[in-house]
Amino acid sequence: RVTRPRSAVADIRLPATLRSPIPTLRANNERTVLRAEIEDEYGRVKPMLGTLEAGALGWDDPVSENPRSGSTEIWRIVNGTPDAHPVHLHLVHFRVLDRQRFDEDKFVLGKPATLKLTGAPQAAHTNERGWKDTVIAWPGEVTRVIATFDLPGLYVWHCHILEHEDHEMMRPYRVLP
Repeated sequence: RVTRPRSAVADIRLPATLRSPIPTLRANNERTVLRAEIEDEYGRVKPMLGTLEAGALGWDDPVSENPRSGSTEIWRIVNGTPDAHPVHLHLVHFRVLDRQRFDEDKFVLGKPATLKLTGAPQAAHTNERGWKDTVIAWPGEVTRVIATFDLPGLYVWHCHILEHEDHEMMRPYRVLP
């Protein structure tokens, strides 16, 4: 409710610090998820999500990410595509830990042993050091995030590019009680 006249001067006091301390999270599980591109039945590029073991998975494939409520997990997001993808996890905040390049020439979908990390992990950029719900997964990199899953239910993780969402770069995940 606006209770002051438009001519009133606002009395705004900023706190001494704008950033609250971020708690240290300790993961009790780590999983690897995948961003991939395959061809559809017409030879067009089809952006997909999946796992290292299964490769690309469709929306109707069984749920492959089932964190337990209250668990803290590290998700390693492997981007095996030539594009950057804004990865969004519904109803969870996470912290970006780091990114590390991998040998794209040797990587084969559905063959986990072909994922060969190269170089040292690079810390999260300065603007990524707070709580996030979306992170850019750069091509040829593994992006690691850590999250606590505190609300049981069925949710979605996906690429936030609308065209990619429409073409099955979206997967359900279930937080178990």
